[in-house]
Amino acid sequence: MPKPTNRSPLPTTPPPDSATDDPEDVSVEVPNDGDTVRYDRTPSSAYLLDRLLYKGVLPRYAFPTDVATFFIFDIDKSTPYKTVFRFTPSQGLALALSQYAPGKEVWVSGKLFVSGAIYSPMRSDLFGAWQNRRLYYECSVCHYARTQLLGEGSKGERLDCPACGRQATLGEARYWLRPPGFAHPVFIAERTSSDEPAERSYATRAKLMAPSPSDPSKWVTVTSQLRHYHLKNHLLVTNRGPREEGYHYCTKCGVIEPSAAPNHAVFAPHPKPYPSGNDATCPGNATSTGIVLGTDFITDVLLVSVTVTPPHALYPGILATEVALRTVSEAIAKAACELLELESQELQAEFRPALTQSGQRGIEAEIYLYDTLPGGAGFAKQAGKLGRSLFERAIAVLESCPESCDRSCYRCLRSYKNKFEHDLLDRHVGAALLRHVLNGEPMILPLERVKQSLDILFYDLSRSNDKAVTVQRAVACSIPGLGEVTVPILAASGGRQLIIDLARPLCRDVPSQPGLEEVQEYSSMPVLLIDELLVRRNLPRASAKILKVLGVIGD
Repeated sequence: MPKPTNRSPLPTTPPPDSATDDPEDVSVEVPNDGDTVRYDRTPSSAYLLDRLLYKGVLPRYAFPTDVATFFIFDIDKSTPYKTVFRFTPSQGLALALSQYAPGKEVWVSGKLFVSGAIYSPMRSDLFGAWQNRRLYYECSVCHYARTQLLGEGSKGERLDCPACGRQATLGEARYWLRPPGFAHPVFIAERTSSDEPAERSYATRAKLMAPSPSDPSKWVTVTSQLRHYHLKNHLLVTNRGPREEGYHYCTKCGVIEPSAAPNHAVFAPHPKPYPSGNDATCPGNATSTGIVLGTDFITDVLLVSVTVTPPHALYPGILATEVALRTVSEAIAKAACELLELESQELQAEFRPALTQSGQRGIEAEIYLYDTLPGGAGFAKQAGKLGRSLFERAIAVLESCPESCDRSCYRCLRSYKNKFEHDLLDRHVGAALLRHVLNGEPMILPLERVKQSLDILFYDLSRSNDKAVTVQRAVACSIPGLGEVTVPILAASGGRQLIIDLARPLCRDVPSQPGLEEVQEYSSMPVLLIDELLVRRNLPRASAKILKVLGVIGD
């Protein structure tokens, strides 16, 4: 078989209007390769060993099963009857979903290969993986996710989210496939340099699907606002494809490509990705669109319930909530690793709205600390036994940064594993939330941080090109019935005055400066509260909001 020297000019056909396929519409062919006794490692497997491993009854750290291989074929030595591989690097499936994701470039032995197929040497594994696919649902607001069996729903449907309570935000449902392995297709030539931009995609953080325990006796109380519960349950990891559009997957030969790619070859006859002799063309008439790839694994989980008191609120899908809970999650994980003397990658944390009415109202949220090792090693359970000291250590992590950084840095919270969330890490907001639930303190930011944010906002308003706007900083203002009050920022335009202050963290209607609450309640002088996080992350939008209230600019 001649070795390819370039990318083959595959036929490109746009997806047909009716490309969305139902299970009964796809005819999957299983080659007669003698693999009649091959079993699948899935929840429905009838084999006792696989079932015990999947359920976490047997320790998987001594017997790893969730391993995905990236196959690179030796074209010169392979025959239609015997496939030979040049390289077969492997990773745990949760990591392989990112490192070997379809469209991803993989460097091996100084050569660059492209992941472009779902593959296993046992061809019936592909058939088994497709037959055991599920439906994947993810909320577009709070990102709660879960899977269901095919008979429990339908592709494309939308459901009400049980986490945030929003209507028709859970979905659209897509096919979810656990890949047995990945491969570099034989019709793509290896390269020594990356001369084309690759479509990038990464797996989600692990999602907990288990419901919140309704029995109060199962929880261990730390404070009236903080409690935790240990469980052993499945976590879900999913790769939704570039721009979260999924993948187009040929269910007959295994060729797969990002749905976001500009050209698509899987809807027309195309070369098979593995050595196949004279029968080298797949008809391309059994392609599934928009599928996602994933895995789930059972592990030890410490579910931590965080409850705030009014006027504080943890509304799902709000930036302030994302920042506060992401920061606290990272701080708790780091504190647990330090106290238990573990490597940082052995424990991770994620959050979600509590699956209760309180969670939907923004009163309660849940952070779950979990062992990254499939099957669990008991680290999360041991972290729960630390009690109050775990959360006090987390506060110390947030408040004792050696660099005294403004929001976060690599000395306190940032690391390679949370590189996509660096902009959401704010140690001051996280410390304020932890002190609130641990000691009942109101959530306030350090005075210096508030002053800096007000200065930033003031100088931006001062640079406004509209000369009709006057802005004063820390000025005494006479308020009828209340006397003279020093306000953080006073803006005026066309005879109209506006007091501007920053809202407290997770409090939309509570000013940072004491005394302004009385102005809000008893005075006709308007008070506009700006989210401090908005000033830090989107200053033009914060200034535009003020100018709209003053009537300087329109909507």
